[in-house]
Order: sequence, then structure tokens, then C-alpha cells
Amino acid sequence: MNKVITRLTTLLLLVGCHGAKSKIASPDGRTKLYFSLTEAGEPAYSLTFDGEELIPLSRLGLTTTENDFTTGLTLVGVEKSSYDETWEPVWGQFAEIRNHYNSLTATLKAPEGEELRIEIRLFNDGMGLRYLLPGEGKAAITGERTEFRMGDDYLAHWMAGSDDDAEFDYMHTRLSEITPETMQQSAGRVRGLMPCGVSTPVAMKSTATGNHLAIHEAALWHYPGMALSWENERACFTSALAGDEGVKSEVELPFSTPWRTVIVGDRAGSLVESTLVLNLNEPCKLGDTSWIKPMKYVGVWWEMHLKVSIWDRDGAYPHCASTENVKRYIDFAAENGFGGVLVEGWNVGWGRGERFDYSTPYPDFDMEELARYAESKGVELIGHHETYANVANYEEQMSDAFAYYEKHGVNSVKTGYVGRIAGHKHYDRWMVDHYNRTVVEGAAHKLCIDIHEPIHSTGICRTYPNLMSAEGMRGQEWQAWNSGNSIDHNPTLPFTRNVAGAMDFTPGIFDLRYHNTINKAASTANGKVNPDYDYKYFVNSTLAHQLAQYVVFYSPIQMAADLPDNYRQHDDALQFIRDVPVDWATTRCLEAEIGDYVVTARRDKYSENWYVGGITDGQARSVTLSFDFLEQGRRYEATLYRDGEKAGWESYPTDYVIEKSEVSANDKIDILMAPGGGFALQLRPIEQ
Repeated sequence: MNKVITRLTTLLLLVGCHGAKSKIASPDGRTKLYFSLTEAGEPAYSLTFDGEELIPLSRLGLTTTENDFTTGLTLVGVEKSSYDETWEPVWGQFAEIRNHYNSLTATLKAPEGEELRIEIRLFNDGMGLRYLLPGEGKAAITGERTEFRMGDDYLAHWMAGSDDDAEFDYMHTRLSEITPETMQQSAGRVRGLMPCGVSTPVAMKSTATGNHLAIHEAALWHYPGMALSWENERACFTSALAGDEGVKSEVELPFSTPWRTVIVGDRAGSLVESTLVLNLNEPCKLGDTSWIKPMKYVGVWWEMHLKVSIWDRDGAYPHCASTENVKRYIDFAAENGFGGVLVEGWNVGWGRGERFDYSTPYPDFDMEELARYAESKGVELIGHHETYANVANYEEQMSDAFAYYEKHGVNSVKTGYVGRIAGHKHYDRWMVDHYNRTVVEGAAHKLCIDIHEPIHSTGICRTYPNLMSAEGMRGQEWQAWNSGNSIDHNPTLPFTRNVAGAMDFTPGIFDLRYHNTINKAASTANGKVNPDYDYKYFVNSTLAHQLAQYVVFYSPIQMAADLPDNYRQHDDALQFIRDVPVDWATTRCLEAEIGDYVVTARRDKYSENWYVGGITDGQARSVTLSFDFLEQGRRYEATLYRDGEKAGWESYPTDYVIEKSEVSANDKIDILMAPGGGFALQLRPIEQ
């Protein structure tokens, strides 16, 4: 449960006038924000960090069918306040989170006489800004002008912006190099692409100072998702709301928009360690949260991507979700201490042109027997609901489908939205409401949610912690059946997609070239060579890199994604996945360069054990790991899983070494990461 430990609040009311300028600083004084009206009556702000103007004067505003709150405004007054509390998340990267900020709320009046309030909160790790429409009745929001002008031609790590897709390649360019051509290079295809826009979070580095910043949003409710349009001439990002032209969102008054966020810090790791997005969300609304359980899980998912089996029952391949096959995975999960088994393809509707039925299993899937068998083994079934973009069909059945899972003791469900949604975009207001409804409705049935093809995460898991994880990027599956991910993709994710929230990447592939899977099983179907699979794809990392993902990538549910037989061939490496937690007391990003490499350390929430993970791109790197984060005066048993001498993502990816030693807080070790490689380290205190 969320627990407020301390809370301090002070209020100061300043009555202003047209043209007045106000300033607030973060609690530590390093970040400063200046708010004012331009001569044209346009609300505007600027943001500095450690004396560097990261965001020069940038305009703000909102439009409705009745009012234009972007120009000709007068300042009615400014209210300043301070707030300080510490709260405990149900799960997360930290056992306690401090919510400490100074705020400014400006009340503005349009020429028509209506009021708009702009609230800004300044934390040590950045800024949150939102619009508040007071009054009663309804308002139809037609547009938003939130600008983020850039103080320099920063090095940017970005992905093409779309209101219908989030599985693009990351680009690493100067801001001035964001063009329609590089947008197309990121997207690879045009699918609802916004002209000259980028998705959020977008991360940037000031090469002049080494300061970092990332732009995103928080607390997305009753509003379309936001991308960012880019104007090269003005060096300016501007909010771009998903959906068709016209009314973007009809809202009940009073109404507060989602927060527009800027995370700041003096190193790349500041973005990983930030809690700003969570702090801008409301506290937990659930009373009993004991049923929400972080876990590691296995499932039939990967074998279907490799065509060992298949979702539907077409006769060409074995059906993945047969009672017999699922029992094999339940046995494997029980043997290795994994909490759940994800079962996809279990319900009627996977054939072409069929309508999904979320409460009717295929004849070879015995829900009652599998629920009984899983419970007897101390394992949970994890359900699956694919919509194939027929969201209306899912809406009709959702309540009954969730009740069906609740009846059979299924505690979690993975949802999916592959395809184009009739009449809507994935991130418009209607779909945002749908995604959020699955979370709220799921909570009513004590059901945890993992969303694939989701709206980007915005921290609402603080309010509804049954929203455990989401996809929203090119995950591991792209290594199985497409062109794969670029070699710098993984060292980029902790500073972009994972900044938004928990990320279901599905790590832990051990058969990296599919030698034991495709060549022996998926190459044939009914005794014939499979003509649909060309086998040219593989996972472009080493096995040690796969282990490190359990520390570097954050999610309270982590899949051991490979097939049981492939894990049995590397049982010594599997031990790290057995041991590594998914719920943490604290997190520290020790060393990083976005897109190149990252080293992250986390302490277990329920023990004094530490875990460290490091990954690199296609370049071999040596890192000097200092153990100064450990408790002084204690010695620790260190178990290191690292790349072997021949290891590399292009050759010998399963060459790894496991070494044991003793270390203390005063020690340092050098670790070599192979090209596409990494390392994973477990540190256990030695009792004296």
C-alpha cells in the first residue's frame, strides 16, 4: 500500500498583472523555471539546469471550441506552493519514493472572459506542466500548444512519431538532423506517421555540458496521447495530439490535462533514476493490493514466433496451447521457481476471419484441468487476450472475459492490439479510454494487466498498480521474424522507452542462433520443409547480454522467454534468472552513454543482495566496476556471468564464463564486454 511518511505544504498567493514574470526553483536549487506572458499575451516559460538554459522561452496554450487560450491572455494571479512527502509503491525500482517539489499555478483570463490555469511543478529531477479548465459542464478541446524550444543542437535519441505505432528504430542524431528523411529511416514504412515528429520519451544530451534531458508526459486520462512535431528553423518541439482534426477530446469540467514532463540531470543515469513521471500521478486507488504479485514467468510465446507451434489450430503446425504442452511449461516453471505460465492461442477465434471468443477454449485446451494442475504446482496461469484491432468486440466481452479468468484463478492477462483499429488510431482519446478501462476493470476482478501494442506508459501504475507492464517498443520478438533490432537498440531503451514505465521486453533467449529450435523443429511441418521461414534472423547479442537485461531493463514481471529445452542446456546460466528479483529497494545507473552501453545496479527489496547488469552495442568495451554502492565494512560473495574470450554477437554468442570471488565496498574490478555482449553480477553479503 502507498504510505505517506511525511508531508509539508505551504501556500503563497501572488496577485499579478499582464506581463508579470514569476520564478520557481527546484528544492535543491539546481533547476529554475521562469513563467511570463509575452507582449501578445501568450503564456510562456523557460527552464535552466545548473545555469544552462536547456529550454529557452517557449509558448504554452490550449484551444477549445469556445476559447483560444494561446494569445491575448491576461494574468489574474499566481499561486506558489511547496510539497514534500515520501510514499511506498506497491512494486517498483525503489521501495520508497520522495515526492518533493515547488509549484506555481498561474490563473489566466481569455478575452472572452473564461479562465485557464497552468500548473507547473519543479522537482530535483525535472518539471511537470499541465492545463486546468475550471467551471462546470463540458468543454471540447481542439488543440494544444506546448512548446519545448531547445537551447542548443543537442544530441538526440529519438524514434519516429506516429499516432498509430511505436515499434520503430531509434535514431541518434543532432536535433537539426531530424528531417522527413530520417523520420522515414526510423519508421521503415509510413503507417500513420506524423510529419516531422518524434515519439516520447525522447532523450537528449548537451554536448557542451554533459547535461541530459528527456521529454514525455504523465497521468494520461481522458485525452489523446502526445507526440512531438519538430520545427528545425525554430529548434522547437511542439505537442501533437493523436487523432483526426477537429475536437481532440470532449471533457467534463473541471478538467486537468496530462502533465507535460521534462526530466533533467547531469548524466545519462539521471534519466533512469528519475521518479518524476510516477510522482505526477495520483496515489493508489486500490485498497487491498496483496493480490498484485511481481513475478518471473515462462510461456509458449517464443516457440510460436519460431514456428515450432502456432496460435491457431490449422493443422500445419502443432497447437501451442494444448493441455499437454502447457503442462510441460507448468512443470518447468515449478522446477525453477517461476511464478507463472503465459498461454497464448488458447481461445476460439485465431483462424482467419473468425471472431475472438474470450470465454471459450479450443477443444484441446482444458481450462479447468490446467487451473487445477497449475495450482497444485504452485504456479499461476497467465491469460492472453488478442484483439487483432477489433476493439469493439473486446469491449463487448471484457467484463465477462475478466470474470471468466477470475473464476478459474487466473491473476494476470496479457492483452494485444495488432493491426489497424476501425475508425480510430491506437493513441487517440477513444483508445486511451479503452486502454485505461482494461486496467480499472481488471482491478475490479483482481486481474493484473500487461498491454502489448499499448499507448505509451505515463505512470498511471502508481494509481492502479495492477497495470504491471507494457510493450510499446521493438521488443525481442523482432529478432525472430523480421529484420531484427539495431545493435544499439538495447543500450538506448533504458533512457527512452523504459523512462516512461515498466517495459515487457521478454528477455532471456539462450539459443541465440536458433540452432536447437528452428533447425531441428521449425524447419519442418508435417514432414515437409517450411517454405515461410528463411532462418536468416537471430538474436544479435551474447548470452551474457541476455542475462544482464533482467537488471538493465525494468519490469515487475519478467519473462524467461526461451524454450525449456534451451534453458536445460545452459542450466548454470539459468541460475542467474532463477535468482534475480523483479522488485527492488533501490536503483543506481552506474555508468552509461545512451545507445552505446549502460551499467545498472539494483538492490533486492527483500534482502541485502545486489545485482548489476551491463550491456554494450556492437563495440567491445571494458568497464571498471566500483563497488562503492555496497555497505561499508561487509564482504560479499560475487558471482559474475560474463562473456568468454571468443564471445561476440556475430560469433560464439553462447561463450560465457561464471566466476566467483569476494568483494567489498572498497574494491574495483575490470570487466570486458564483447561486441553485443554484457555481464550479470550477483552480490550476496557474507554473514560473519
